[in-house]
Amino acid sequence: MNIYRKNILIILFSVSGFILSIAYGYFFRNFINQPSFQIKDQEYKMLSEGIESDKYTISLLFKNGSASNLSGPYCFPEMKKTIFGNNHEDKREKTFYKIDSLGDLTDSISFSNNYSTHIFGSYILQDTKFSSWIINGDTLKKDYIEVNPKADWNQEKVDREFSRLNQKAESVFYFQADRLWGYDDPKRKNQIDKAVFLIGGKWYALYGTNLYVNLDDLPTDQLNNLVPNNSRFDKPNNIVYVADFQKTNRIKKNRWDGFAYLNLFYKTDTIKIKLKLTQNETLKQGESKYAWYNVEYYKPNGLPYAFIVQDNVYYIIKSRK
Repeated sequence: MNIYRKNILIILFSVSGFILSIAYGYFFRNFINQPSFQIKDQEYKMLSEGIESDKYTISLLFKNGSASNLSGPYCFPEMKKTIFGNNHEDKREKTFYKIDSLGDLTDSISFSNNYSTHIFGSYILQDTKFSSWIINGDTLKKDYIEVNPKADWNQEKVDREFSRLNQKAESVFYFQADRLWGYDDPKRKNQIDKAVFLIGGKWYALYGTNLYVNLDDLPTDQLNNLVPNNSRFDKPNNIVYVADFQKTNRIKKNRWDGFAYLNLFYKTDTIKIKLKLTQNETLKQGESKYAWYNVEYYKPNGLPYAFIVQDNVYYIIKSRK
């Protein structure tokens, strides 16, 4: 077989395979046993399209598309503001954004060394500095008042001082030794932690062995995701649920990609949202019917807006003007 005939056969096989794949996809999609979704497609819109209901609108929280990988929101209803944190792993930097009572971005602040940066109460705390920016917009990072800066007290003295400060403190926060010291520092090997105490608007720092308390056990102003758990996302409830599902293509046996039609109940309105989800027709142990984990919903108390999130992109729900 000469080279020209061989090339012609390769081209013919390639074209035939392409045509067959298109034909298979066409016939397969058209033989999915499901009703028409034309009416629902007129009522339900994708988040990226922008959504308007009778009383509310949904739009991108950040109009320029930045800050798409945010933490869950922290709500401070007494100050009428919401705060988001955004880690920049490539720069080891963390930025915080302030959303005001109308749902508008009004300010931001950045910190280096993001692994030690936390929102706690109304303050932003680092291992060496703290900030009152959430409260008053001050961008200056302040030093702690160090009680035993050389970390050379015996355990008995540390315990007495800890008890004294703890009784006066409005809040107490902790930094673990491995986030404070270098790898070869004896303080790291001896597990010298750092506790900071808020007293009268000032933060005092105390060093001592094994002071650390798990941060998950401390109170937080971070809002909870209101999307129901696996077993309820596909059942009617008073928050948000999948009202219907349109299959588009099979991933494997009994599992489909497609579009979910969500009913989101917000105040006195029903907001209708269309989004991509995966459906498991036959559930195995531990499986959920929908891959709900890429959808989140947060509603701050006392503020006239809410947030819905898909694939880490935040949208804000506001009243129509």
